[in-house]
Amino acid sequence: MQSRRAADAAALPAGGTPGAPRMLPWAAMLLGSVSVLDILARNRNQASLADAAPALAGSLALALAVWGLAVAWRRRADAGAALIACVWVVGLLFYLDLARPLNKALGGTYPMLRPLPVAVAAMVGLTLLLRGRRPWHGFANTVAISIAVALLAGPAARLAAFEWRHGASRQAYDPDRAEAEMPELARAGTGGATPDIYHLVFDRYGSEETLTNRYGIRDPIGPFLERQGFYVARDSFANYLSTGHSLASTFHMDYLAGLAADPRVTGDDWHPIFAMLDDNRVGRFLRARGYEMHQFGSWWAGTFHNPDADSNQPFGLSEFDIGYLRRTILLPLFHLLPEGPVTRSFDWDNGQCQRVARQVEAIKRVGEPRRPVYVFAHILVPHGPYVFRPDGSCMERLASEARGEMQGYADQVGYADRIIEELVTTLLAGGRRPAAILIQADEGPIPERDMRVPWQDAPDAELRIKFGILAAYRFPDGDYRRLRQDISPVNSYRTMLGHLFGVALPELPDRMIAFPDHLGIYDFQDVTERVRCATLAAPPHEAALPPC
Repeated sequence: MQSRRAADAAALPAGGTPGAPRMLPWAAMLLGSVSVLDILARNRNQASLADAAPALAGSLALALAVWGLAVAWRRRADAGAALIACVWVVGLLFYLDLARPLNKALGGTYPMLRPLPVAVAAMVGLTLLLRGRRPWHGFANTVAISIAVALLAGPAARLAAFEWRHGASRQAYDPDRAEAEMPELARAGTGGATPDIYHLVFDRYGSEETLTNRYGIRDPIGPFLERQGFYVARDSFANYLSTGHSLASTFHMDYLAGLAADPRVTGDDWHPIFAMLDDNRVGRFLRARGYEMHQFGSWWAGTFHNPDADSNQPFGLSEFDIGYLRRTILLPLFHLLPEGPVTRSFDWDNGQCQRVARQVEAIKRVGEPRRPVYVFAHILVPHGPYVFRPDGSCMERLASEARGEMQGYADQVGYADRIIEELVTTLLAGGRRPAAILIQADEGPIPERDMRVPWQDAPDAELRIKFGILAAYRFPDGDYRRLRQDISPVNSYRTMLGHLFGVALPELPDRMIAFPDHLGIYDFQDVTERVRCATLAAPPHEAALPPC
């Protein structure tokens, strides 16, 4: 009899009870998955399973961690421990949804600090209730698993439906075919010494005309760049009115008409555009010539990570991870802590205050004498949030809101100019390899407008503001005969690669293409003549530019 009891005890966790079945935290793990997959299903047009993988792994690790603590506390891995894990996973990962009604009743703000004590007290109370062995634990755990499975079915069905409707769109862009359709790239020479290449994109940096006539900025960056040997294309306009389309066409060195004509590409599916950003003609050309590629992306999914780059340095969390963490209890908890790099990493528009300066310093350090480097940087300045002063110092949220968007944009143009001056001065310093530098915006600022009006129906002046961009080129030999004042981004690399490597690529017509909104991103409408012939109202006592 004594040996049988010893055998029973040895088969159980410490403190276990003979006959008590072991129970893994299935409900907690399923609910953790629901918290991630629900966000993925809502954003499947831009996010992928790879984007969600870190959050999914984190949610499962949390479920197992709290279950392990519950097992250690209860000294048994039974249904009660699984239920405790379920309580804490729900409270920690679904905090935003659960606390929002109480937060509203308490008059709380977005960080939802006021419901936090109630939420913690509820989780502790339920944990104490589940501490002992209760005959209903098994049934309650079965119910919890059933509820978790039912909740998981919703996002799983939405994800399956998206794949059914849009899965074939991934074949719309074939990088091998795109490369083969431009055989001139394979025949290109070296054009002499191979310089480093820096492509710096300042998101929503408008044209000099926009900055002067709309924002009253009297000291543009153009003259500084010209003194540094740049060619400033003051009549340059973006080819598209969004970052994704603009960068995709720039690196593809062609327009996106092929996507628009493909019946598999419809609606708001961004994945074909993201595919063009990851593997494109420019990248393949430079990799084939031995370039080491470094990408300094933003939180945005399109530039956060490039699988073909030798290094990716976005300096922060991805858009998906930020959106996910903001729904958890970490948001109010971080607001209780002193402000710092960690607490700010996913708070208020993705921690811009800590991201941009680190990007700039890292770009300065790139460069290796024996191998040419290609650097692409997507810098979200002067793009909002308008958190920066012109000197680059960061403002508190309330102070920035009081400043207003117009002044906020103007101040961030000042900060962008400061960054440009620092980078140009560093990249052109003695002792470094010769560098070709392209400083460009992907789109102009968003004018004050009725967003219900499709872009192609917007007033001409609004279109001119949205399409007018900063564009400046620097070639090591200073020969700019191939450039024009109205060159657009679709011709940027056609011209640059032609000059540096002897690529015989004819220039394309410079066109401006609009689409209605983010629900119809392939419904392209040519607005070139309207953009070119529009005028912007000048500040008082100044004359507006004449129409074309």
